[in-house]
Amino acid sequence: MAILGTATIVAASLWLARPSLAQTPTSPLFTPIPTLNTSINAAPSLVPTISDPTAPIAQDLCPGYKALNVEATAHGYTADLTLAGEPCHAYGNDIVDLSLVVEYQNQQRLNVKIVPRYLNSANTSQYILPESLTGLPGVDEGASLTGNDLNFTYSNTPSFQFEISRGNEVIFSTMGTVLVFEDQFLELVTSMVPDYNVYGLSDGINNFRLGNNFTRTFYAIDNGNPINSNLYGTHPVYLENRYQNNSASLSHGVYARNAHGQEWLLRDGNITYRTIGGSFDFYFLSGPTAKEVIAQYQGGIIGYPAMQMYWTFGYHQCRWGYQNWSVMQDVVDSYANAGIQLETIWNDIDYMDEYRDFTNGPLNFPVPAGRDFLNKLHAAGQHYVPIVDSNIYAPDPTNSSDSYDVYTRGAELGAFIRNSDGTFYYGDQWPGFSVWPDFLGPTAQDFWTFELANWHHDIPFDGIWIDLSEASSYCVGSCGTGQLNINPAHPPFALPGDPGNLVLDYPEDFNATNSTAAASASSASTSQASMSSATAASTSSSSAYPTTVPTPGIRNLNFPPYVINSFLAGHSLVKGGIAPNATHNDAFNTTEYEQHNLFGLQISNATYHALLNIFPNRRPFTVGRSTFAGSGTVTSHWGGDNYSKWPSMYFSISQALQFAIAGIPMFGVDTCGFAGNTDYELCSRWMQLSAFFPFYRNHNTITAISQEAYVWESVAEATRTVMSIRYSLLPYIYTLFHAAHTQAETVMRALAWEFPNDPQLAAVDNQFMLGPSLLITPVLEPQVSSVKGIFPGVSQGTIWYDWYTLERVEAQAGVNTTIDAPLGHIPVFIRGGSILVLQQPGNTTATSRQNPYNLIIALDSRGMASGSLYLDDGESLIQNATKYIEISYASESITLNITGSFVDTNPLGNVTITGAKASTRNITLNGLSLQGGLTAFANNVLRITGLESLTRGGIFQGVSKEISSTLNAPVTQISDGQIRVPVTDHAMDAQVQSTALP
Repeated sequence: MAILGTATIVAASLWLARPSLAQTPTSPLFTPIPTLNTSINAAPSLVPTISDPTAPIAQDLCPGYKALNVEATAHGYTADLTLAGEPCHAYGNDIVDLSLVVEYQNQQRLNVKIVPRYLNSANTSQYILPESLTGLPGVDEGASLTGNDLNFTYSNTPSFQFEISRGNEVIFSTMGTVLVFEDQFLELVTSMVPDYNVYGLSDGINNFRLGNNFTRTFYAIDNGNPINSNLYGTHPVYLENRYQNNSASLSHGVYARNAHGQEWLLRDGNITYRTIGGSFDFYFLSGPTAKEVIAQYQGGIIGYPAMQMYWTFGYHQCRWGYQNWSVMQDVVDSYANAGIQLETIWNDIDYMDEYRDFTNGPLNFPVPAGRDFLNKLHAAGQHYVPIVDSNIYAPDPTNSSDSYDVYTRGAELGAFIRNSDGTFYYGDQWPGFSVWPDFLGPTAQDFWTFELANWHHDIPFDGIWIDLSEASSYCVGSCGTGQLNINPAHPPFALPGDPGNLVLDYPEDFNATNSTAAASASSASTSQASMSSATAASTSSSSAYPTTVPTPGIRNLNFPPYVINSFLAGHSLVKGGIAPNATHNDAFNTTEYEQHNLFGLQISNATYHALLNIFPNRRPFTVGRSTFAGSGTVTSHWGGDNYSKWPSMYFSISQALQFAIAGIPMFGVDTCGFAGNTDYELCSRWMQLSAFFPFYRNHNTITAISQEAYVWESVAEATRTVMSIRYSLLPYIYTLFHAAHTQAETVMRALAWEFPNDPQLAAVDNQFMLGPSLLITPVLEPQVSSVKGIFPGVSQGTIWYDWYTLERVEAQAGVNTTIDAPLGHIPVFIRGGSILVLQQPGNTTATSRQNPYNLIIALDSRGMASGSLYLDDGESLIQNATKYIEISYASESITLNITGSFVDTNPLGNVTITGAKASTRNITLNGLSLQGGLTAFANNVLRITGLESLTRGGIFQGVSKEISSTLNAPVTQISDGQIRVPVTDHAMDAQVQSTALP
């Protein structure tokens, strides 16, 4: 089959087809290379089983199992399960004999494991997910059969069925169904309560509450951001919340430890769980609150999220299309000139020499100029993160000028995934035919560590961005076998900006604010669509493939009998990634069929440890695309290739909440959108929304218009406003992350988690909490100047204060309140009872950390508040010293309880108490009168400023300090409007405030 097209492409011209604002064309980088024909990615078209009306119904055909030899153990039960009738061969070969193990692992966690009874070196990797890859909890010390939250019961009539209960409530039940266990198909059905509330099962673009007419497919693919389909990651865990008597709620969790392709069919009254391999390995978590379920899952099973370095919470800028180091410097300088913080500049694949990992293009991104750029960047306290793709280019062995030492070193180590005959598996990616490191084998870690360290000697990066880690391949099978002489070769599709693929898409309602540009883009888009239709290439899917029939003793890895609903055209597993029959270099010769969904976790883990080698005892910073259960212990994650559309911004909230459950709190999306062109309205709203996400990065595609925050003045002003808030909140955000890292607390939170007894919050995903104290209510639609939002907890006495004015919000319980939100303003509210430790914002996180602290004390209905602060050096994996401060306010007295020895000499600048009474009088600090400070009272807000000189040695140095308002010095009464408070920042400069006073 011919795989070459007739056209050739000058690769550099792809970058230059449509230069964006403030970027200048450069000379071509590469010589012309052939473009692979689209037929290289042709695969048979299949019908997903869930869409096939003729598909076998396993529940009707299969006999189930009988439990025999049931025995009690110290921590549960064991039994033999034997097929209860003739094999049904629904979608594979029935496993006749199984083993059941039930373990009460601790008071809150119950494990039910069902595996083949007879395992050996020939079949272990088909059914058992190794502990070395992801968490495998055992029985905790002190666990017993009594006093547990959960209870396991079973029935053998007519076949083995079981249920899990919490007290009198059944939370999981297979009663009335059969268990199906075949070599390529497993099925289990649990009944559900009516109108159930289920969350999680990420990765996907969907509403936060999943509903009961929803299918989640897990098979990692390079897939953009389509709604309600499989995506980059696999996190087979869900949280269910049940409201009792329509008010009080109880939550529990279910985790299925299985890495195979799988589907969860959420339907009215039940959930059906199906996989195409592996075993049943269920972990049931008792909660009983959502936050406790999350903590039990992360802390007890998959591991706590990695602690991030302080600087990673700053603002990050990237795009595909920065043509050279000079353009990169222009971007850095433009942020500085616009007065907008920039912490980290990123490179997409532009910097590479012909798209090859660990290289720099000698013309536009030469190493000497790169060192100069990075020296200047680092001197300014800023950082650099480049992309690294998951594939390694395989050079043309017949052309000595095409040599690539990275490949040569890896090949000598045997570090790459193979075909079943032992040869390397050659798929296709950006540089052409490529191989992939085999992190299941013994040499890939050493290979990966060396290559990153070797490259770091040339380009001193600060973190690594891992892409294409599904792992993605642009052809079917080992398409490069016998054809490496074609390399280098361009992928078999057009890039943005190529003829017939110009970036002409804009956000919804773009025509309302840019009618002329919208009309021009619409006309060009229509013309382009017409031309594309007339010259359309042949489809990349071949004729329909007949349904695979199970064959005794044979597993069809590439075309399993059960067809999962993978989103890519034709639904075939051989398309878009490494083929399932590829083979790994471990002792079991494990196939990609078993490993596919784990590659992203493995490469992130390898990168984490490589960075530890480069930066000993420094927390590694990695951002990965494909993730699995436990990935959060080694990597952060971004939402992938989203769109410059309002729905993409909306769904980013539910994405973040999904990953909060999954244990990856360091999450963000491509702000302003990746694919297509943004506009100033969408970008303004999105820059403000993303400022309250942990990972805050702007990134877009090549040849789309520029969307850096300084491009439009309206966006720049909105960004300056919100960036000042974010940087003042860095101590709060960092403290939240320490709690996530040590206690599995959540950072971004669903309203329903913080207010669990309010049923109307069950599906809210247009608002969220940042930690326990801040309510964020963004505008998520165009052409509006207000937004509706609920103020949770009001019926139980919760008080909310406006961030900007500090005035109490007059809200009614259960009412969607209309909130003013003109362009450039994002509504933010402080929960009564909170104490926020802020820091006056600097131009980087480092300078911010050197500034005075400020306290905002938002009183609850009892006149009380509390908060906390965690301090360390912001970087070390193992700290020499830390400090934790608990702060409380009661009876007009602020108390600090301090533990730890970390030295922080920053003074206290201001104290602001909202909800205060006019009777508040004098202030002392550990008995020292603070009459030298300025005090003012208005609208129930007490402001105490100018405290730096009185706390010069560091407000948090020592064991405890107390600011007491019990003496009798007067407080200045001022009228509305006389204190000019910057609306962007409550970490206010004391001099600015004091000059506004009479």
